Amino acid sequence: MIAIRELTDADLARVDAVLPLSRLDTAQTYFIAWDENAPVGHAHLAWLGTHLGEPEVQDVFVLPARRRQGIATLLTRACEDAARERGHQHISLSVSSEQNPGARRLYEALGYGDAQVAPVRVRSTIRLRGAPFAIDDTLVYLQKEL
Repeated sequence: MIAIRELTDADLARVDAVLPLSRLDTAQTYFIAWDENAPVGHAHLAWLGTHLGEPEVQDVFVLPARRRQGIATLLTRACEDAARERGHQHISLSVSSEQNPGARRLYEALGYGDAQVAPVRVRSTIRLRGAPFAIDDTLVYLQKEL
């Protein structure tokens, strides 16, 4: 049974040893998928500074051996529930237009649709947890009414 919980300071070291918590520098809310005491996936929910000005699901990751078991769906729904509980009417996310068609199919199956904004080309080097990370991708924004 998979349980989804918000990341706590007490769990940080254990989760960080297994999962790539890339957004700890800017973390707003991280949700962790647990299989008993083992972290198997995460999703970051940004509340502020998002492209569409509404809560944005980011950095969804599931361990490769645990993919296609519904964990990304549970993580995404936890983000939706949190946004709904805070009174938000919409939630958004971005997905690579070329590198991850499976993710886009998943989000569309969960009710996300085109946000009606132009795709965003991202070509730069950003810092994740103090280290440089090169990005060259085009992001498509999807949105869901809660």
